[in-house]
Amino acid sequence: MPENALLGKFTLVPKTMNNTLSHVLYLIHRDYLLEQDIQVTRTNPDDYEQIRDLLFSNPTVTNDSPELTMGMFKQATSADSPWIAFSARVEESVVAAFLISKDVNLDYYVSHFHVQDQILMGEHDRKGHSRLVYSIINPIFEKSTRFLMKELLRLSDKSSLYFEIQTKTVIPTIFHELVHIRSRRFPHFLDRKWDHERYDPAKDENDNDDSVIPVDGKERDPLDENTAPFALCFSTKRLMSEPKILKNSRIVVVGASDTGISFVEALLSISYLHFTNITLISPGGLPHHHVPDKKGNLKSYSTSYTFEELKKLMLEARIQVIDSRVTDIDRSDKNVILHDGKVIPYDTLVLTMGIQD
Repeated sequence: MPENALLGKFTLVPKTMNNTLSHVLYLIHRDYLLEQDIQVTRTNPDDYEQIRDLLFSNPTVTNDSPELTMGMFKQATSADSPWIAFSARVEESVVAAFLISKDVNLDYYVSHFHVQDQILMGEHDRKGHSRLVYSIINPIFEKSTRFLMKELLRLSDKSSLYFEIQTKTVIPTIFHELVHIRSRRFPHFLDRKWDHERYDPAKDENDNDDSVIPVDGKERDPLDENTAPFALCFSTKRLMSEPKILKNSRIVVVGASDTGISFVEALLSISYLHFTNITLISPGGLPHHHVPDKKGNLKSYSTSYTFEELKKLMLEARIQVIDSRVTDIDRSDKNVILHDGKVIPYDTLVLTMGIQD
C-alpha cells in the first residue's frame, strides 16, 4: 500500500536476506519527535567526543576504524585539509556526522562513468561537485537523511554529491537516497592501452583554484582506459528536493539471467521511486556468488554483464536475493513455491529464467 502522511514519519525496517514474509515493517522512536530541531553546522572540537561515541555505537565498524575516522574529522578542521566536516545536533546532542571533500576529480568521473546520462553538467558549477567521504547517522533520525543531505549541499555551497563504494566499503544508511551510475566499458579487450592519439582537454589558464583547493582523487588519470575499481553513486540538490515515492508492491523476479538483472536495474535506476520489496530468486544467487571467475564456468558467463559490473551493481544491498529454486506457481493466490516449501507472495511476477537445458 502507498505511504500516507503518518507513515512518512516512520522508518522502514529493511528485510533480512532470507525473510519470506509478505509484509513490511515500520517503526518510530519517540525521540524522533524532536526532528524539527535538527541543526547542521560545521564540526568543532567540542563535537569530537560525541562523534566518537556515535562511531563506536555503530555495529558495522571494526576495532580500528573509529580512531582512523576520528583522525579524518580532526584533520578536516585545518585550512589545508581536503575535507570538510559537518555535525547534526538535536538539543546539544550530535545525532549525525559527515565528511565531504572540497573538490573531486570530475574528469575521471566523466570518463569512467555515465555521469552525463544523469547530470546536465552545464547547469552545475565546476567547483559545485563534492564526494561524500564518510557518514554516520543515529538510526532514530534516519528518516531525516534527505534533509541532512540538503543541508550538507547548502552549507558547503555544492550542487552534486558523489559516493564511491570500494570492495570493502560498508554500505551506509544514506546509500538508499543516492542514484547509482553505471561504469563505462572501454572498447578494447586487451590488458594494454591502445596505441592511438588521445585528446587532452585544455585547462583554463585563468583558473588557479586547483593550486589552492586540494582535489580529491587528483592522482587518477582520466585517460588510463582502465575500468574504475569502485562503484559510484550520486545525488543533487534537485533530486534531494523531490521526495522519493515508496513502492511497497511485492515484485518477484525468477531467474538471474541478463533479462532479469536488466529489469531489476531499470527499476532501481528510476530516481523518483524507491522500490522496497523486490525479490530475486535464483539457484546460487547472482552469477558471481557461485562462479569464481568468468573462466570457471563459461556457460554461466553473462553476455551483457561482466563479473565486475555485476559486483558494482550491488544488488545484494538494494534488493532481496534468495538462493533457491521455484517448483510451482500458485496464480490464484499469487504465490511462488520454493523447493524447500517456502512460499513467496507477489503482486507482480517476472519470469526470466534464461536459456534452459
